[in-house]
Amino acid sequence: MADSPSRSDTPDSASPWGDARPWWTADHGGDTGPHGMVPDATGPQLMIGNMSGGYPVVPVAQGGTGPLPLMPVPPPSGPALPGPALPGSAPQGPPSPARRRPLRLVLVAGAAMVASAVLMAGVLAFRMESGGDGGGKKVGTTGGAPASRKVIDAGPVAGGLRRDVLTSPPASAAYPFVVAAVRATGIPVAERGQAVYTEGPGRPLNVLFVGGTGSVGDPAAFLRRARPTTFIAGQGAEPGVGGGTAVCGTFAVLAETHTYCAWATEDSYGVVASNRPTLNPHFPLMAEIMRRIRQDVERPR
Repeated sequence: MADSPSRSDTPDSASPWGDARPWWTADHGGDTGPHGMVPDATGPQLMIGNMSGGYPVVPVAQGGTGPLPLMPVPPPSGPALPGPALPGSAPQGPPSPARRRPLRLVLVAGAAMVASAVLMAGVLAFRMESGGDGGGKKVGTTGGAPASRKVIDAGPVAGGLRRDVLTSPPASAAYPFVVAAVRATGIPVAERGQAVYTEGPGRPLNVLFVGGTGSVGDPAAFLRRARPTTFIAGQGAEPGVGGGTAVCGTFAVLAETHTYCAWATEDSYGVVASNRPTLNPHFPLMAEIMRRIRQDVERPR
């Protein structure tokens, strides 16, 4: 069988694409399909110059780093450190030293203050030792007032009664009412000036004694100020051989009535109050107990 001639040599062979050129033979830059080529484009959208997206470009402020204008930076507080000068400004020098107070002036002022304090202390000590009038020491004075010529000392036995060792004065019934009034007078109770005296266990007589010395002044006025805080009524009484002024009266302890008697001189006082209530106050009996106790607790200095 004879060889067939090659396809290219067959003049009558028809091209399957007709007169159009095959797509793989198209020149670079030519059409590649039904759409036309846009010069310098990457797709169907137009490219705006100097853009990074679909938003308009904001011009960059001069000297800035972004779309916002550059804000001036305030100078730091305190002395400026040496460094390069900013454009358009004078060069910065070293910070000026702080003003210091002369050390000599401070030392002189301190020495003057110390000398003044020492001088004042010496003058005060001299006045205290001399009694304030340049003379000798004053003897027998208490708070600027003449010392009492008497002593109040509540011993274990007074007026034929014995100290109640089972009851302290603050625990007695009459104590808060009597002591509050005495303290209001400003004349303190003596160091050994209070005690509870009784006839004995089971006996009805039980009294509180409170006394002291000092500048009493007017005895009658003092006794009015020294009335128990729940004072009811009272009357005068005989003070005894020690002289002065005396009164007796009644005062309330809750819903009960108690009796008391007191004496006062210009420089001493004493109060005797019953810790037991009474239905019929008998002032002469209480006044006698007061006078007997006074003879044992008050003595000359």
